[in-house]
Amino acid sequence: MKKAVITVIVIVLVLAIGGAGYFFLLPQLNGTADIGNIAYVASVDNLMHGFYFTSNRYSGVVETQEVIAVEADYDKKVKTTFVKEGDPVKNGDKLFEYDIDEMQIQLDQYQLDIEQYTSEIKAYNDQIASLEREKKTATANRQLTINNEIDSIRLNIKKTEYSKDTTTRNIEKTKRSLANNVVVSTVNGVIQSVNDPQAKGYVTITSNGDYRIKAIISEQNIGEFGVGQRIIIRSRLDDTITWGGEVSIIDTAKPIIDNGTSIVTKYPVYIELDTAENLMVGQHVTIEADLGIDETPKEGVWVDDYYICDADSSPYVWAEGGDGKLAKRTVVLGEYDKDSMKYEITSGLTLEDKIAMPEERLFEGMKVTYNQDDPALNIDMGSNEMTIPIEDMGEISDLTEVGETEASQVSEAG
Repeated sequence: MKKAVITVIVIVLVLAIGGAGYFFLLPQLNGTADIGNIAYVASVDNLMHGFYFTSNRYSGVVETQEVIAVEADYDKKVKTTFVKEGDPVKNGDKLFEYDIDEMQIQLDQYQLDIEQYTSEIKAYNDQIASLEREKKTATANRQLTINNEIDSIRLNIKKTEYSKDTTTRNIEKTKRSLANNVVVSTVNGVIQSVNDPQAKGYVTITSNGDYRIKAIISEQNIGEFGVGQRIIIRSRLDDTITWGGEVSIIDTAKPIIDNGTSIVTKYPVYIELDTAENLMVGQHVTIEADLGIDETPKEGVWVDDYYICDADSSPYVWAEGGDGKLAKRTVVLGEYDKDSMKYEITSGLTLEDKIAMPEERLFEGMKVTYNQDDPALNIDMGSNEMTIPIEDMGEISDLTEVGETEASQVSEAG
């Protein structure tokens, strides 16, 4: 029996303390009648200009679709190179020249070789003539030997004639090289690289033609891009100057590995341009994903269409009335921008006015807050009791009486 009474007393104390704590804390949460009966409002100016979704920007460079590789002849020595990486060139501009002194020496040697081959062939023919004369008076066995010797000499003549023909072609090639010892560009463009003369593509040129953007993106960020994705290209000097394009190639097959301290792998990403007007080869730009949002503020007052109530009949918005309370504000609608889904407000709102997003719970005279983190907005007790004024909930003594009645019942049951 005593045990039951003690239990009842504990229950009563819990109810009393809980009720007192509830009513003590409730005024701290922005007023007892404000919980759930308050609306967040933001200025039209902030809604128009203050919030933008932006994407990461990355560096890029303008290049052409075509790259010409000019190779140096492996059997020639480059004497002078006239260009370096980044130099602009025109059709006919000098790229490099060969050492003609060595070519002249080689030409002289070829000509000596031709004289030697001519002399050897003459000597071989003289031998054959001599053997033919000997064969007329020779024995049968000797004639067989002479025939074998003549066949061997004729084979040597063919080999020597082949060497002579090859040397003759080399002479013609060397003479052309001497006459054209300076190699020139065949296109207008920019020098992309100057490599080792023995490498494939000693000088590479990006020709002026169809432009594209090349960006190097790290492996952490490569997932932001996809083939066909729309891209905004901005001038590094003035980011209000833009071009459009889309991703054409993500070259993951050719990773760029930094041999320095960085262990991050990067990949080339290529963007085809809608237009290359006013762009130059080698120009540095920035690229970013096109989120479809126009970041250029509109003139006048523009509001997202979901803020407008009864847009087709009697349009109005929920706005602060100037007394810290909510009121319906009639507005006059102008143009509708389908891309941004915004209405132009020609009358009824200014940039300084503050409006609320429409909800069923809103009513005229509702208190407003300018703080999006206001506790009265965030607390949700899961029932409608929080909207009932305190005076309608009775006194704390009522709760005590209920507790006493329940305690009495429990005591009798015990």
